[in-house]
Order: sequence, then structure tokens, then C-alpha cells
Amino acid sequence: MSWMLHGIGASPGRAHGLSLRAGWDVPSVPHRTISPDEVDAEVERFEEARKWARERILQIQRATNERIGSVEGKIFEAQAMMLDDPDLISGTISYIRENYLPAERAIDWHLLELRSRFADTAHVMALDRLADLRDIRQRVLSRLLGLEERDVVSELPEGGAVLVFDELTPSRAVQLGGDGVLGLLTATGSRASHSAVIARSLGVPCVVGIGPRLAELADGHEVILDGATGRVIVHPTEAEIETYRRSALHTSEREHRLEELACCVTQTTDGVRVILQANLDQPDDAAAALRVGAEGVGLFRSEFLVIGRRTIPDEDEQYDAYRRVVEVFPELGVTLRTFDIGGDKFPIFLPMPMEENPYLGWRAIRVCLDLPDLFRNQLRAAVRAAEHGRVRILLPFIVSPDEIRRTREMLDEVRASLNAGSAPDVPLGIMIETPAALETVDRLAPHVDFLSLGTNDLTQYTLAVDRGNARLVDLFDPLHPALFRMYRRLARSAEEEGVGVSVCGDLAQDPVGVAALIGLGYRTFSLAPPAHPEVKEAVLAASAADLADIAGRLEDGDRPRDIRRPFRRYLEEILPEGEGLLDRLSVI
Repeated sequence: MSWMLHGIGASPGRAHGLSLRAGWDVPSVPHRTISPDEVDAEVERFEEARKWARERILQIQRATNERIGSVEGKIFEAQAMMLDDPDLISGTISYIRENYLPAERAIDWHLLELRSRFADTAHVMALDRLADLRDIRQRVLSRLLGLEERDVVSELPEGGAVLVFDELTPSRAVQLGGDGVLGLLTATGSRASHSAVIARSLGVPCVVGIGPRLAELADGHEVILDGATGRVIVHPTEAEIETYRRSALHTSEREHRLEELACCVTQTTDGVRVILQANLDQPDDAAAALRVGAEGVGLFRSEFLVIGRRTIPDEDEQYDAYRRVVEVFPELGVTLRTFDIGGDKFPIFLPMPMEENPYLGWRAIRVCLDLPDLFRNQLRAAVRAAEHGRVRILLPFIVSPDEIRRTREMLDEVRASLNAGSAPDVPLGIMIETPAALETVDRLAPHVDFLSLGTNDLTQYTLAVDRGNARLVDLFDPLHPALFRMYRRLARSAEEEGVGVSVCGDLAQDPVGVAALIGLGYRTFSLAPPAHPEVKEAVLAASAADLADIAGRLEDGDRPRDIRRPFRRYLEEILPEGEGLLDRLSVI
């Protein structure tokens, strides 16, 4: 009988295969003491192992730069910095000299101290540091104990495997690309963790944060995982396997006619034009967006410039990154979201406070306005990039007009300082991702040029459900009736205020969600490039009038499925028989 595991979708894609536990476990370090005469030699052993580990990490960073990209390579700067940390070095040497411990026992004890400082909190920044510390421990202790690094890829069975980790460290993640690694499952982690970033860059489906139940998954268990929804089927039935295979076949067929889809104008059967733009995590993603026919970039996340960094990115570095994307879409345009740091995304150079609930704390626009030098550099880089094409600036986590006014004042100062005031005018917009923003659109809209509906955070804050908590995955539904009513109200308010509104949350990657939103009057969506083909197929097959009729009859829904079911049934009826578009919704 099949059973289900729930986690956090960290890297999109679906996989089917046998599970293989792939941790790199260092055995417990035996306790022993040394004589005073051995102290200096043990200090030398520690220093040699530390320097060797640092060089190995830098080798991994260089290989990552070449194989994946420099953005992912910067992740390893944190580990190199940790190995040079005076506290780590002096603390370990003190254990050797004062407690007469051998090098391996001394470093293990001191790393345990460091880990305990982070382990007392569930703060996501601390959890990411724990993964880095685990990486360092494995590498230094393996050197001191004379152990070889485990090569998981060489152990893969014919046909590959779904790899299972209690915790996937960054240096392990970068080694896991290739056809044999079908997917990744981890007990810990978040969507913004370093390992998840690497998995997305490698294109490997990944589900993280499954929790203790992952221990029930032994080697050789058959699984189907969905890296978008975070759901995993263990011991799937024949019907579930067949549905997965049908879905995989149609995905492959869709890939083969990707060029045809990319060139096709996106409009409904009754002639309503729909714009499908791209969500980008970093500049290198622009090529994939162009390939699927994205009509510009609706959300260019800028956090890649700061996450895992120990230094603040300067203006020129930011300008170069933004320019690269703008030059790919000079006429269609690029919407750049300013730094959305805090919550589950933290730069190393910024001493972020340890907050009880970071999603409700010092994050996004609050950080930027409190650090004007950091913010001003980003605004200057964005305005300079606008000389190469259309650029719009999008502000996250706005809850009051004052935040917009302060940003616009800074933006005006930046424009005045560039090219004697002849810098291009850059439209300014805001994310609607809190109930406060949605309920005060009439107060916010006069200060902005456009709105962008962020369904992820709006769902989290409206339903009081942490979107990073795998236990609550069934409660996190962006088509909850309360949210459906909010989307309707926002569409009407935006029309009344004469300001355009687009959608950039995960709901825009769900064909059923897009159908519902079109029914409410939304026409512009921004989604990850891999989701474009199936969403585009759904739009091309649908009638906007039919969807509006369905939406108009749903005022009294009590449950998310009351909203979802009629739109799903409609798509099932209008799509060609055997199209398989909704197979993943049936399986996972």
C-alpha cells in the first residue's frame, strides 16, 4: 500500500525510482588523551587538516564556478571563512594544549560548541550555518582520521536512484548532477538553503524539510517525488506509477515541441491576450526564459547577489548582473525586485537579529530603508541598467505609503545624481503580499506605477500557515476561499485605481490556479521557465468567458477544493484526450 511523505518543494520536477541513503557519515571520534610532549605535533596535525580542508573547499568552489556558475560558487565562501575564523582556530588549539586532546577530538568538541549555539533556535539562518558546520566537520575529521570522501555517484545502481539525506550539505549537493541522480530528499533544510539553490541550478528535483518520518524510508523503497509540491509517494500503486509515466511522456513530448509553443501567441480561445513572463533567480536563467518564449521578466529576484556573501556587492557588480538580463529582454522589459532579505534569506555580511519569527520581523523593504547605503547602491545599479532596455523596480513587503514615499525620494536622488539628471525614468511598483497591503490598495496605488500579487506570502499571512513548515503543507493552499475572495477584490481595486496588476507567486505556475485567476480578470503572470509550457497549453485551450462564468459562481465555497475542483474539471474537459496536463495533480 502506498503512503505519503510531505516536505517543502525546493527544486521543481518529478522523479520515479528507488531510494538510496547517501549520507557521508564520519564515525564517532574515540576519546583519548595525549602527553604534553605530543601537544605541538597535534597542533600541527590540526593546522594541516584545516588548511587542507580549506583548499579542498576552494577547489569545489572553482569547480562549481565552471560547472554551474559563480553565484552558486559564492556559497562556499562562507565555509572558507569559517575555517579561517580565529575562534575556531584558537578554540581548537586551546582544547589541545589545555585539555591534552588529540586534534580530531579537539576540533570535534569545539565544533559541537559552535553547533549548539545555532541548534537552540529554529531560525533558518542558523540552520543554514549548521549545514556549513557539518560540511566542515566531515571534511576536517575525515582528513585527521584518514578516511576517504564517499563518492555517492559511483554507488548509483543501474537506472539511477532517488538519494536520501538527513542533511544535504552544499559540497555534497554540487556533486549530484547527472542522469543517475533522479531526485533528492532531505529531512532538514529550507527552499532558500544553499543545497536547495544548488539543486535548482543542477535541475535535480528536490524535496526538503520532510522531518523525522524520512527515517522510515529505507534503501530500495520505490518512490515518486514532486519537487514543486513537496509531496512524495512511497510504494506507489500501479495506477499511480502509470499516471506518473503518462505525465513523464507528455512532458517529454512537450519539450520536443517547445519551439512551437514558444513562438505561439498566448491567448484564450475567445481572443483574450494573456502575458506569460518569467521568474528569474539569477542572470543565467534568462536564456531558459527566452527559450520558452517568456514575454519579459516579471520577477527578477536580486537575492543571489547577497545570499552566502561575506561582502556587500558593489554597484558595478550589481549593474553588470542586471544589465545581462536587460540585454536579453530590452523591449519586453525586466522587473527587478529589490533585496528581499530576512525571513529565510540572510547575507553573511549583515548581522541579522535572531528573531522569534523572522517572517514577521526585519526583512525586505524594512532592511533596505534602514540601510540606505546598501539600498542606494542597488537603485543606482538598476537605473544604470535601464539605459540598456526597459526596467521596472518592484518593492517587496510594503505595508504603508510612507515606505513607498521614502523609496521614491531615494530613487529621485539617484536619478538626479546620474548623468546630470538625464537617467531614464524607472517605473516603481510594489508587491501585494500582506493583508494590510491588499486592504489598502486605494491608499497605496496613487504612489506606484504597477502592482504585483505575491500569492506565496499572502497565503502564509492570511492563513497563519508557515510556508516552510512541512507539517502544515495541507493547510497551505493559495486557493483557499478567503484568498480567492482577496484576489477578486484586488483585481477590482486595481481596475478602479487605474493601475496594472500581475501575479508572480507559485499559484501562477499551477494551470488550475492560472485558470482561476484569469476567471477573476488577471491577464499577466510571471512564472519559472520550466512551468511555461503546461501553463501556456492550458491558456490556449481555455475560454476567458467560460472561466469568468465559473469564477462568478464561486462566492460561497467553503474549502479550497470547492474552488479548485470546477476549474480543474473544466481543464480536463477542454484539453485533448490523453494530453496529460493534469497528471501531476492526479499523482501527487
